[in-house]
Amino acid sequence: MNPINLITYKIINLIDKHLHQRKIKFFLKKILKKPKYILDIGAHKGNYSELFFKLYNNAHIVLFEPNFTLYKNLKKKFTKINNVEIYNYGIGDKNKYEKFLTSSMSDYTSTFSTINKKSKYLFIRNSLYGGQGKIKYTLIKIKQLDRVFIKQKIIDLIKIDVEGYEEKVIKGGLKTLKKTKVILIEFHKNDLYLNYNHQKIHKRLINLNFRLYTKIKIPFMTWEDRIYLNNSYL
Repeated sequence: MNPINLITYKIINLIDKHLHQRKIKFFLKKILKKPKYILDIGAHKGNYSELFFKLYNNAHIVLFEPNFTLYKNLKKKFTKINNVEIYNYGIGDKNKYEKFLTSSMSDYTSTFSTINKKSKYLFIRNSLYGGQGKIKYTLIKIKQLDRVFIKQKIIDLIKIDVEGYEEKVIKGGLKTLKKTKVILIEFHKNDLYLNYNHQKIHKRLINLNFRLYTKIKIPFMTWEDRIYLNNSYL
């Protein structure tokens, strides 16, 4: 990683840890009391699962991370915690194998989504970072959320951060989402991914009987996290 990438990476992590995650923690403490079951879809390095565990150390947390390198690191990170499960596959609309993109520039760009090569955002980002790095595609297993064995009748929280693949996660998990109290989901406000439409995702969640509780914007970034509450439970 070149010096510019390293500095940018550290700044993003500092903003996320000391500002953004604090806001998420504040809102979750208000709406969730003693949750028993949490799903982390797109676990990445486990920072959010770590936050959930610190907030609710008796909750059972299930992590899904398709990037094998990150998956191995997650296994090491949570090796001493009994109430954590970690799976090395993606979540989507069908049970299948899909091309998974990774970049040597940053693991933040790992995705099943199709990159928009004409993206203005991509052009600006590449100009700032000095390129996109070495791109690699790997066939990775995807499972429908509704076909993942979950014995709990009610899921307290699902976090979805899958880099433009959010709509397909929702499409494959309609039954599961109906028994979910809270969704924490990342919304993109740029043109990086083809056929991505955050307004369409919002409408899907509203049609599933969720309401928007709050938007948590990330300073200087073109994405935000949103919290949705299920009207049937909260």
